[in-house]
Amino acid sequence: MSTAIAHDILGPLPGPRPVTGGASRRPTHLRLVGEDDRRPSRAARRRLRAGRLHLTRRGRLAVTATTGLVLAAVIWSMVGLLGPAGASTSVTVERGETLSQIASEQLPELPLSRAMTAIQRANSLSTTSIAAGQELVIPGR
Repeated sequence: MSTAIAHDILGPLPGPRPVTGGASRRPTHLRLVGEDDRRPSRAARRRLRAGRLHLTRRGRLAVTATTGLVLAAVIWSMVGLLGPAGASTSVTVERGETLSQIASEQLPELPLSRAMTAIQRANSLSTTSIAAGQELVIPGR
């Protein structure tokens, strides 16, 4: 079997078949083109003439959608930054009160852990320890 494969590989390649009969009929739709004879495609010629990039309908849609999303994100972030800040109040810690009690009373709409974290951030507290008489800022709602 290896001899057959080697023979097929190493054997001479078949050349062009000789034309039998009258005049040789060359196909007119096939021709060899050299480097000098090549012409750019119709679309490439149009781009060269226009001298600028031509966006397809899908490309224009993608550019428009991306621009719109970026603008919406910028506007949304600016509204959040410029919007009215919630009014903050202050509370004086009474004897025996804990930060979790104050958080649950003052910010009932938030989960307890988030309310405590918000009060800690507003007052720059590193722990949940507070002292009687201490004034705590309660962030806006």
